[in-house]
Amino acid sequence: MAEKTKTKHNPFAWVKKHKKLTALLAVLLAVGIAIAGVRGKARQAGGTAYQYVRTTVLSKTTLSDSVSVNGTVKSGSSASVTAADAVKTYKVTAVNVAVGDTVRKGDIIATLDTADVEKQIANAELDSSDTRTSAEKSYTRSVEDQAADQASAQQELAKAQQEYDTLGLNDYYSTMTTDGNTGKTNREVVTDWYTRYAEEIAGYENTLANLQIQLTQARQSGETDRAEGLQGQIEDYQNRESIAKAQCSIPELGLQGFDAVKKCYESIQNYADALQKAQESYQKSATNAARNVDDAATKLAQSQREDDKLTSLQTALEECTLTATMDGTITALNATVGDVCSGTVATIQDVENLTVEVTIPASSVGKLSTGMTCRITSDATGDAVISGTLTRIDPVANDSGSFGATVTVNGQDSGLLIGISAKVEIVISEKDDVFTVPRDAVGTNEDGTTYVLRRTGGEGTDMTFEEVAVTEGDTNDYYVEITGDDLHEGDIIRATADLTQGIESSTDSAAQMMEDGSLYVGDGSDMPAGVTIAPAAGNDMGGGPGGGPGGPGGQ
Repeated sequence: MAEKTKTKHNPFAWVKKHKKLTALLAVLLAVGIAIAGVRGKARQAGGTAYQYVRTTVLSKTTLSDSVSVNGTVKSGSSASVTAADAVKTYKVTAVNVAVGDTVRKGDIIATLDTADVEKQIANAELDSSDTRTSAEKSYTRSVEDQAADQASAQQELAKAQQEYDTLGLNDYYSTMTTDGNTGKTNREVVTDWYTRYAEEIAGYENTLANLQIQLTQARQSGETDRAEGLQGQIEDYQNRESIAKAQCSIPELGLQGFDAVKKCYESIQNYADALQKAQESYQKSATNAARNVDDAATKLAQSQREDDKLTSLQTALEECTLTATMDGTITALNATVGDVCSGTVATIQDVENLTVEVTIPASSVGKLSTGMTCRITSDATGDAVISGTLTRIDPVANDSGSFGATVTVNGQDSGLLIGISAKVEIVISEKDDVFTVPRDAVGTNEDGTTYVLRRTGGEGTDMTFEEVAVTEGDTNDYYVEITGDDLHEGDIIRATADLTQGIESSTDSAAQMMEDGSLYVGDGSDMPAGVTIAPAAGNDMGGGPGGGPGGPGGQ
């Protein structure tokens, strides 16, 4: 920071100690020489030139970061009253509302001619009654036939089951058998004995058949010894077969020998086959009967579809009365007595709960989210700022690369009108009671620390400044928050920390001089207190407080 008091030390030592301020003064001197040239040119041109340094007066304010977009006011909700397809050819017989009327859901908007649909209903009721009666009879008959067929098939099945069960073999065989098994039915015992010996005896029979063939061949070829040997083998296998057949006996069931057991077993199989056929016949009968019932049920359903037709006609009769589908105001009406309703009959809109449909540039959409506060203005509402909330952002960009969004207007008495244009400021963040300066007003030292230049004295372009250390805070596109122990309300801060910038010229006849030597440019009739007429050309004037960045004394 530059020293504020004079010193009696060697001037070269002072220069060495105040390198930054010396450099600042050198730059200001160069800028002053350049400005003098500009003044001369301005005077040569015949105008009164005013030179000033752009400054801003430090004061507590609100720093707001926002995105401004344009949009159109729309109803928060709307609905169309249309005639159903089934009644679009019917003529209007009455219209009960006019544009501007307020309606409630269910209120009658218009009525259509019902003569034709009433005639169709009468004919449909007659046809439906006859068709249903016939279908019901057919269905009842098929169900009765199904029951009769099932009963007959059940009897046949029961008979086959009884014959199978009454072979005299259904009792349990309680005597210990040779294999030690007990608790089997006689049928199971017969099956066990037969299957046990059938393979063995079949093996003997196959062997004997082969030996018999070999014996015949040996005799034909005169091989006496071989024939005698084969004969002996045949007799041996015949003896084994006889023994096996004799062993395959079930005396308890009166079955002596394999042949008797085999005959009983085959009888069991025959009755089992008969039982299986009876079961298959029963299933087939059940399937056929069920199919007949299904066919009858289909016809009955067809007759019921005739009832559906009647229901449709009755619905069409109800649709001849067109009613409001929501609470709201009639904003459009297209219904005339005697004409047909081919499109939208009426439009109902909620004129109290409004929205503004806006378009957000792709460069800004990433900074926004639903729920953000919005400020809405329009020509229709003058200077009034209306509160709103960002409630929707399209997830996909439109053809132009921007994003549609909805801002819901808070409250119902906003003064906004449907269809007008409105400007919306979407507030990203706001911070109250902070010092802010133009972003260019903050400079950066070589060591990375930041500062602003505060006026210490002088007038016009001869103003002097000192560095004041600051810390940057939140920012937006134009301003930045600054904090520092040495900042005070009313400090005059140079609008740009770049000493080669911020010197402006003006020949505005409305330029006035403030009491502190700063410049005011504006309507003389609206001159603030303490302002004096600007001096003649050639006098220096400083930048005054107030205004926006870029103007005289801009803030």
